[in-house]
Amino acid sequence: MADLMEAMEEWLTGSNECFHINLVRPASAKAKPERILDEPFHPRFTYEMFGNDEKIIGYKDPRIYLDFRANDLKATIDIQYKQKMDLAGIKALLPEDSEQELDIEVALRNFVIPTAFDSADPSDGPSPGPSPDPYSPSWKPPGDLIHSFNAHGRQFEVWKTTFADPVAKELYRNVQVVVPLLIEGGSLIELDDPEWTIERWTLFLLYEVTPLKDSPSSPYTIAGFCTTYRLWIFPTPEVLRATGSLPSPPGSSNGDAATYNPPRFTQDPDTFLINETINPLDEPSRERISQFIILPPFQGLSLGGRLYDTVYGALLKTPNIYEITVEDPNEAFDAMRDYCDIVFLRKLPAFQALSLPSTLPPETLKKTAPIPRGLILGNDADLTALRHEAKMVPRQFNRMVELHLFSTLPVGNRNTARITRKEKSSSENDRKFYFWRLALKDRIYRQNADQLNEVEDIEERIASVEGAVNNQQEEYSERLEGIQKRARRAPVESEENGEASKGKRKRIVIEDDSDEEDGGADDMSVASSKKVKV
Repeated sequence: MADLMEAMEEWLTGSNECFHINLVRPASAKAKPERILDEPFHPRFTYEMFGNDEKIIGYKDPRIYLDFRANDLKATIDIQYKQKMDLAGIKALLPEDSEQELDIEVALRNFVIPTAFDSADPSDGPSPGPSPDPYSPSWKPPGDLIHSFNAHGRQFEVWKTTFADPVAKELYRNVQVVVPLLIEGGSLIELDDPEWTIERWTLFLLYEVTPLKDSPSSPYTIAGFCTTYRLWIFPTPEVLRATGSLPSPPGSSNGDAATYNPPRFTQDPDTFLINETINPLDEPSRERISQFIILPPFQGLSLGGRLYDTVYGALLKTPNIYEITVEDPNEAFDAMRDYCDIVFLRKLPAFQALSLPSTLPPETLKKTAPIPRGLILGNDADLTALRHEAKMVPRQFNRMVELHLFSTLPVGNRNTARITRKEKSSSENDRKFYFWRLALKDRIYRQNADQLNEVEDIEERIASVEGAVNNQQEEYSERLEGIQKRARRAPVESEENGEASKGKRKRIVIEDDSDEEDGGADDMSVASSKKVKV
């Protein structure tokens, strides 16, 4: 394969570089579309279409132009090249097990909506399906406007809808090709699944609203989107209590309380079917943030955090959602998520009240005693209730508690050289730092216990945990610096409207472990005896 590549060098092209993506805004159904972006953007990944080498083979100077209509995202693709070889002949030279598709159009048809190949003009006729007129200046996104805000002197709106809405479903079908192009390992949603499955999906659309003076075009330009998926969760007492689904206790005999009438189901006498209907979407559930994209031209404007805040705020107010999880977060998303989560949690009085102790009961510090993590991080506060209020998975919530309490320590006291005397240190802050590291070690050891217990050398095991704690402390220091920078450069922006503006949060890894359930990130196993996940 390598020899073939070298011999055909002039017929090889990097598929990322020759792929040009833009947004267009038509003035009317017959007008030539106007490209909105001065410079198109390129995909980050094309291996799904063109193989792991991300090379187009057999074309000279190929160009792929993928345009999306800015409002309803109707896609059009135009494939150009100067010369094309006999692809069948090249295919015969490839290894027998090679599954790479050489024909550009065929390779793209599995990802780009078929109508995109019909015309090189995205304004050539209305969108298929039930969409409203995309050329009307009164066109609006499907669903409900849940949040609007100004950022950097520009107006943005977030709309919430579901795939049960045929307009939303068609809009997403148009644009979902960018998922594998911009997200490593990103996959397409099966939009033709049964209705009960499709209804579990929620689509959040982020639009820039650009005033267009004397223009008949819609002012909406897509800037990003997020999809979430609802998963049923087994209704344990903890889950029912957290979602407010437990029935109230029966009335007391003294008449002070109302009479308790438990819910009852009735049956049809002929069919014996239950008469009442239960909507599984209203039952206790987890909500999984699945795909989260800010288009490259709109990155660097803190829009990711604003969209995340809006999505999380909307889910936070949904009573039957028990926890909000994230599917396969990458490092950039994980950092943004931490910034947003800590800002949100610090607005909760119970979280603000958390503090590190400077002393602990002597019996809790004995070598035979378990590390008193609850006493250290919460001063015996009800952290579980606080986590349920935030609807956070345990691992993310624990990290945010650790990060917040770490921030309460003076920078000069965050040095391990100062805690050689451990709990007997004369400095109150040095003792707090020592206790904080104890709690951090406890969490890291517990989540890596199976792998660490396989390491026979105790010293090596200790070194592994110590190294992981140091790495986590370094990351927390970086996070705190990032929070300070964001706070300094945050512009004064106006918030408007709707429903999601209340309870807003600001938020795409150390990779998540099993706490991030339902298709979460890959488990970060111990690759060597000295590597543990943090």
